[in-house]
Amino acid sequence: MIGILIIMNQKVSLRRTTVISVSLVAFLVGLFSVKYVNFGLPVVLAVGLLGAFFVLRRNSVVMLILACLSGLTLGMWRGQHMLVQVLQYNKYIGSKVVMTGRVQDDPVYDSKGRQDFRISSVKLDGQSMAGQVRIKTHTNGLRRGDLVQVYGRLTDGFGNYQASMYFAEASLVRHPKNPIESLRRKFFASVYSVLPEPQASLGLGFLVGLRSALPDDFDKQLQIAGLTHIVVASGFNLTILVRLSRRLLAKYSRYQALVGSMLLVSMFLAVTGASASMVRASVVTVLSLLAWQYGRRFQPVMIVLLGAVLTAGFNPLFIWFDIGWWLSFLAFAGVLILAPLLTARYFGKKSPPLLLQVAVETLSAQVMAVPLILFTFGNLSLVALLANIVVVPLIPIAMLATFVAGVAGLALSGGLAAWLAVPAQLVLSYVVAATRFFAQPSWAQRSFHIGAITMTALYVAISVIVIVLRKRSGLEPNKLPSVVE
Repeated sequence: MIGILIIMNQKVSLRRTTVISVSLVAFLVGLFSVKYVNFGLPVVLAVGLLGAFFVLRRNSVVMLILACLSGLTLGMWRGQHMLVQVLQYNKYIGSKVVMTGRVQDDPVYDSKGRQDFRISSVKLDGQSMAGQVRIKTHTNGLRRGDLVQVYGRLTDGFGNYQASMYFAEASLVRHPKNPIESLRRKFFASVYSVLPEPQASLGLGFLVGLRSALPDDFDKQLQIAGLTHIVVASGFNLTILVRLSRRLLAKYSRYQALVGSMLLVSMFLAVTGASASMVRASVVTVLSLLAWQYGRRFQPVMIVLLGAVLTAGFNPLFIWFDIGWWLSFLAFAGVLILAPLLTARYFGKKSPPLLLQVAVETLSAQVMAVPLILFTFGNLSLVALLANIVVVPLIPIAMLATFVAGVAGLALSGGLAAWLAVPAQLVLSYVVAATRFFAQPSWAQRSFHIGAITMTALYVAISVIVIVLRKRSGLEPNKLPSVVE
């Protein structure tokens, strides 16, 4: 006890970013813990009062404690608020109910010919429900954005779903009057008219993350080759588009570049849907754009934490149930934090060749994500590094070529549109061939499960490596690359 008092009375110089980072981490810890431990409102208030007591002290260590307690309090309060809404589903589980909701994604057909999709903005017994419900129905013709009414027996959810209804009777309430959605469908139809499969679905996966339309066998090959991330709506796709937009418009003014890039982010989010990874990518990109506009730079750790707090604070279901949210942030942290440190350590101030840069970024993203992947799925791709080196550099070209092919299909006659689609077909055919080549060996993917303790130990080891690299590289945090550079 005496030692604690001595430490608290010492004058320790702390950076403002350190205090903010501690409070953000504490917020995420408090928010996540509510899923497993019901603290109750009195405990949350007690922690808040304890934090208010420390705010009267001017000691730096005490301020650090205050930041931690304040973050925990806010996180637990937000988590409690959402948990109350999620638990409302429990009283309906096992009963036949009628609910309305909006189709969240593009419906796909399962092996039994049923349409499989998620609904959000759920209303049940006249009250709004949090989260989303998975629906399977033999009703055809439904599409993303439709307001539907479903009737059936409600069962427990799994993963991202708070509840499920596997034999639902669904009826359309109304189609949305959304010009973006209408243009989206026409563009998709145009791409399919000028490109064969799986090239068409692969190209749309590059552009807008339309993975659901990929043939099952090719989707499995992407998983084995460790290339699934290239066909899901993610920060990679958005970053390519925003960088291009910013560089083109910055020739006129920074303001036009900012507004144009913001509009692009909004349109991309509207087209792809508000998945966890896409929301994360949009938030991080917007923060980076604002920092660029005002001549500031976010420290990588800060931007990762801010993105996590904003997205999880808005929707705690991300941090509780969405493995895609976790993998997205881990891979993002690898590219933004670990990759620059490795580059500085082994290449100094020189920029490595493109293929080596791709290899470093891919390896960094995998190092951060693999422990969670092994804990959750138990599968490890042994060819992912080489597959990414061979495929990833061509993705910007494939995105541009697919966009040109789709626009050509919309605006031009069949023969001319087919000629303009040739570049897309060539690039996408190469990606298809490379994916199948790397997924072919029997040893390309191995099953290997780890427990929670091993996963935690691996992340502790990775954190130590990052700290050591940071000290040896001599790279200042604010010198690390920005998302939109």
